[in-house]
Amino acid sequence: MNSDYAIILNFNITNEQNLDTDDLVKVARNIGVRAVSGPEILKDACQKYTINLSEPKNGEDLTADNVIDEMMQNRKNGKQTIINITVDEDGKINSASQELLDKINNWMHMFGHAFNEGHPCNLEVDQDGFVLENHHADYQKYVFLKSPLPKEIVISGLEQEPNRVEWVENRIDLDYSFKNHALKIKLEEPADNFKWQVLRIQAHRPEDDIKETKF
Repeated sequence: MNSDYAIILNFNITNEQNLDTDDLVKVARNIGVRAVSGPEILKDACQKYTINLSEPKNGEDLTADNVIDEMMQNRKNGKQTIINITVDEDGKINSASQELLDKINNWMHMFGHAFNEGHPCNLEVDQDGFVLENHHADYQKYVFLKSPLPKEIVISGLEQEPNRVEWVENRIDLDYSFKNHALKIKLEEPADNFKWQVLRIQAHRPEDDIKETKF
């Protein structure tokens, strides 16, 4: 799986004649989705907005109530989430699909970078969640945690004490301790009540050893 294509919107189009392909593809781009599937008519718009056009696929019929949980489960298992999006006869996305897209947009607006850039790694968390590693910058790890949050979590498998631990949202630092390859993190309630929260573990980098040059 291409890690950058964590979500694919599978457009089920009723009538291509009434379709504004630019508007449809921009729906994906604007919510942080990097790939769609559908008919060849979407090709030019996908190239214009740098969205990958995949072969038509069998997607899942998800709802606003379960889409985030399904995204998390698939990402944890190294799988894509392919979501069926219904486009009605008039070329507009139907109301149920739009509600689902709004839910994705709200979550991805805050955590889309971690979700798209991460892939499974060998770290484990002792609570209801999972850990991904940034496949473009492996010194960054992302811990996805389901609400309600515990007071404390333990991440196992780290080789070195990190430089920083923080909520992705607002970059709020979190207190932690490190011993015997176990990272113990005290959690504070984040600002917003998302069903899934994400924190970042920033590892030690070679450039951190470079001393400041004074002129």
